[in-house]
Amino acid sequence: MKRTLLLKNYLEDYIGRLTDILNKIDSEKLGQVVTAFIEAFKNGNTIYVVGNGGSAATASHMQADFRFFVRYFSKFRPKIVALTDNVPMITAIGNDNNFEDVFVEQMRGQFVAGDVLIAISASGNSPNLVKAAEYANKLGGKTIAFVGFLGGKLNEVSTIPLYTPNPKGDYGPIEDVHMILNHVIVNYLSKDEEFLAIPE
Repeated sequence: MKRTLLLKNYLEDYIGRLTDILNKIDSEKLGQVVTAFIEAFKNGNTIYVVGNGGSAATASHMQADFRFFVRYFSKFRPKIVALTDNVPMITAIGNDNNFEDVFVEQMRGQFVAGDVLIAISASGNSPNLVKAAEYANKLGGKTIAFVGFLGGKLNEVSTIPLYTPNPKGDYGPIEDVHMILNHVIVNYLSKDEEFLAIPE
Protein backbone atom coordinates (compact mmCIF):
# COMPACT_ATOMS: atom_id res chain seq x y z
CA MET A 1 0.00 0.00 0.00
CA LYS A 2 1.30 3.44 -0.92
CA ARG A 3 0.61 4.85 2.56
CA THR A 4 2.64 2.09 4.20
CA LEU A 5 5.66 2.87 2.03
CA LEU A 6 5.31 6.63 2.60
CA LEU A 7 4.98 6.07 6.33
CA LYS A 8 8.01 3.77 6.37
CA ASN A 9 10.08 6.41 4.59
CA TYR A 10 8.83 9.14 6.90
CA LEU A 11 9.59 7.04 9.97
CA GLU A 12 13.14 6.43 8.79
CA ASP A 13 13.60 10.15 8.16
CA TYR A 14 12.16 11.05 11.57
CA ILE A 15 14.42 8.55 13.33
CA GLY A 16 17.36 10.08 11.50
CA ARG A 17 16.45 13.60 12.63
CA LEU A 18 15.95 12.43 16.20
CA THR A 19 19.24 10.52 16.24
CA ASP A 20 21.08 13.55 14.88
CA ILE A 21 19.92 15.66 17.84
CA LEU A 22 20.71 12.93 20.37
CA ASN A 23 24.25 12.75 19.01
CA LYS A 24 24.62 16.49 19.68
CA ILE A 25 23.91 16.27 23.42
CA ASP A 26 26.82 17.82 25.31
CA SER A 27 27.67 15.25 27.98
CA GLU A 28 29.68 17.82 29.95
CA LYS A 29 26.67 20.15 30.13
CA LEU A 30 24.44 17.20 31.00
CA GLY A 31 26.81 16.42 33.85
CA GLN A 32 26.48 20.00 35.08
CA VAL A 33 22.69 19.63 35.01
CA VAL A 34 22.81 16.45 37.09
CA THR A 35 25.22 18.07 39.55
CA ALA A 36 22.88 21.05 39.92
CA PHE A 37 19.98 18.68 40.60
CA ILE A 38 21.87 16.74 43.26
CA GLU A 39 23.17 19.89 44.97
CA ALA A 40 19.64 21.26 45.17
CA PHE A 41 18.30 17.97 46.52
CA LYS A 42 21.04 17.72 49.17
CA ASN A 43 20.54 21.31 50.30
CA GLY A 44 16.78 21.02 50.59
CA ASN A 45 16.16 23.37 47.70
CA THR A 46 13.35 23.14 45.17
CA ILE A 47 13.56 22.60 41.41
CA TYR A 48 10.90 24.43 39.42
CA VAL A 49 10.08 23.39 35.85
CA VAL A 50 8.40 25.53 33.18
CA GLY A 51 7.46 25.19 29.54
CA ASN A 52 4.70 25.93 27.02
CA GLY A 53 2.64 23.53 24.90
CA GLY A 54 4.36 20.17 24.54
CA SER A 55 7.14 21.44 26.76
CA ALA A 56 4.57 22.09 29.51
CA ALA A 57 3.65 18.41 29.29
CA THR A 58 7.34 17.53 29.67
CA ALA A 59 7.54 19.77 32.74
CA SER A 60 4.59 17.93 34.30
CA HIS A 61 6.16 14.59 33.38
CA MET A 62 9.40 15.59 35.08
CA GLN A 63 7.56 16.38 38.29
CA ALA A 64 5.90 12.94 38.23
CA ASP A 65 9.18 11.13 37.56
CA PHE A 66 11.33 12.93 40.12
CA ARG A 67 8.70 12.93 42.86
CA PHE A 68 7.32 9.42 42.41
CA PHE A 69 9.21 7.25 39.90
CA VAL A 70 12.31 7.54 42.10
CA ARG A 71 10.56 5.24 44.60
CA TYR A 72 11.95 2.31 42.62
CA PHE A 73 15.48 3.04 43.84
CA SER A 74 15.32 5.63 46.64
CA LYS A 75 13.22 6.56 49.65
CA PHE A 76 14.26 10.21 49.20
CA ARG A 77 11.64 12.43 47.57
CA PRO A 78 13.08 15.41 45.70
CA LYS A 79 11.37 18.78 45.86
CA ILE A 80 10.33 19.49 42.27
CA VAL A 81 7.37 21.58 41.14
CA ALA A 82 5.98 22.01 37.63
CA LEU A 83 4.63 25.56 37.41
CA THR A 84 2.60 24.43 34.41
CA ASP A 85 0.02 22.51 36.44
CA ASN A 86 -2.04 25.11 38.33
CA VAL A 87 -4.60 26.09 35.70
CA PRO A 88 -6.57 28.50 37.94
CA MET A 89 -3.35 30.34 38.83
CA ILE A 90 -2.14 30.45 35.23
CA THR A 91 -5.45 31.77 33.89
CA ALA A 92 -5.75 34.32 36.71
CA ILE A 93 -2.27 35.70 36.03
CA GLY A 94 -2.76 35.60 32.26
CA ASN A 95 -6.11 37.36 32.53
CA ASP A 96 -5.23 39.97 35.15
CA ASN A 97 -1.62 40.65 34.15
CA ASN A 98 -0.39 39.01 30.95
CA PHE A 99 0.82 35.63 29.72
CA GLU A 100 4.46 36.66 30.11
CA ASP A 101 3.96 36.64 33.90
CA VAL A 102 2.34 33.21 34.33
CA PHE A 103 5.52 31.61 35.69
CA VAL A 104 7.36 34.47 37.35
CA GLU A 105 4.29 35.40 39.40
CA GLN A 106 4.10 31.83 40.73
CA MET A 107 7.76 32.09 41.73
CA ARG A 108 7.24 35.23 43.83
CA GLY A 109 7.42 34.40 47.52
CA GLN A 110 8.39 30.80 46.72
CA PHE A 111 11.67 30.80 44.77
CA VAL A 112 14.73 31.38 46.96
CA ALA A 113 18.50 31.46 46.49
CA GLY A 114 19.78 27.98 45.76
CA ASP A 115 16.61 26.87 44.02
CA VAL A 116 16.78 25.73 40.40
CA LEU A 117 14.61 26.67 37.45
CA ILE A 118 14.43 24.41 34.41
CA ALA A 119 13.05 26.14 31.32
CA ILE A 120 12.10 23.80 28.46
CA SER A 121 11.67 25.35 25.03
CA ALA A 122 12.22 24.36 21.42
CA SER A 123 13.06 27.92 20.34
CA GLY A 124 14.44 29.30 23.59
CA ASN A 125 12.59 32.55 22.97
CA SER A 126 9.31 32.20 24.89
CA PRO A 127 8.96 35.50 26.79
CA ASN A 128 7.40 33.89 29.88
CA LEU A 129 10.32 31.44 30.16
CA VAL A 130 12.98 34.09 29.59
CA LYS A 131 11.35 36.32 32.21
CA ALA A 132 11.24 33.44 34.70
CA ALA A 133 14.92 32.60 34.07
CA GLU A 134 16.00 36.20 34.53
CA TYR A 135 13.99 36.41 37.76
CA ALA A 136 15.57 33.20 39.07
CA ASN A 137 19.06 34.51 38.26
CA LYS A 138 18.29 37.76 40.08
CA LEU A 139 17.31 35.85 43.23
CA GLY A 140 20.52 33.79 43.25
CA GLY A 141 19.04 30.66 41.76
CA LYS A 142 20.48 28.39 39.11
CA THR A 143 18.83 28.29 35.69
CA ILE A 144 18.89 25.34 33.31
CA ALA A 145 17.59 25.54 29.75
CA PHE A 146 16.63 22.61 27.52
CA VAL A 147 16.59 24.31 24.12
CA GLY A 148 16.83 23.51 20.42
CA PHE A 149 16.52 25.38 17.09
CA LEU A 150 18.99 28.31 17.29
CA GLY A 151 19.17 28.35 21.09
CA GLY A 152 17.36 31.64 21.51
CA LYS A 153 17.47 33.99 24.46
CA LEU A 154 17.37 31.17 27.02
CA ASN A 155 20.66 29.85 25.67
CA GLU A 156 22.19 33.23 26.57
CA VAL A 157 20.66 33.93 29.98
CA SER A 158 20.68 30.46 31.57
CA THR A 159 23.36 29.33 34.00
CA ILE A 160 23.51 25.91 32.32
CA PRO A 161 22.15 25.89 28.77
CA LEU A 162 21.73 22.35 27.44
CA TYR A 163 21.47 23.31 23.78
CA THR A 164 20.95 20.70 21.07
CA PRO A 165 20.53 22.50 17.73
CA ASN A 166 18.04 21.31 15.13
CA PRO A 167 16.24 22.87 12.15
CA LYS A 168 14.01 25.78 13.17
CA GLY A 169 10.37 24.72 13.26
CA ASP A 170 11.03 20.98 13.58
CA TYR A 171 9.27 20.62 16.93
CA GLY A 172 8.66 16.88 17.19
CA PRO A 173 12.23 15.58 17.45
CA ILE A 174 13.48 18.33 19.79
CA GLU A 175 10.51 17.86 22.13
CA ASP A 176 11.20 14.12 22.06
CA VAL A 177 14.82 14.77 23.03
CA HIS A 178 13.78 16.95 25.96
CA MET A 179 11.60 14.12 27.26
CA ILE A 180 14.47 11.68 26.72
CA LEU A 181 16.77 13.99 28.72
CA ASN A 182 14.27 13.82 31.57
CA HIS A 183 14.29 10.03 31.45
CA VAL A 184 18.08 9.83 31.14
CA ILE A 185 18.58 12.02 34.20
CA VAL A 186 15.99 10.40 36.48
CA ASN A 187 17.10 6.88 35.55
CA TYR A 188 20.78 7.80 35.87
CA LEU A 189 20.15 8.82 39.49
CA SER A 190 19.59 5.14 40.30
CA LYS A 191 23.33 4.68 39.59
CA ASP A 192 24.64 7.82 41.30
CA GLU A 193 26.19 7.14 44.72
CA GLU A 194 25.91 10.76 45.86
CA PHE A 195 22.19 10.87 45.10
CA LEU A 196 21.56 7.45 46.64
CA ALA A 197 23.27 8.60 49.85
CA ILE A 198 20.77 11.43 50.41
CA PRO A 199 18.76 10.49 53.53
CA GLU A 200 15.01 10.05 53.43
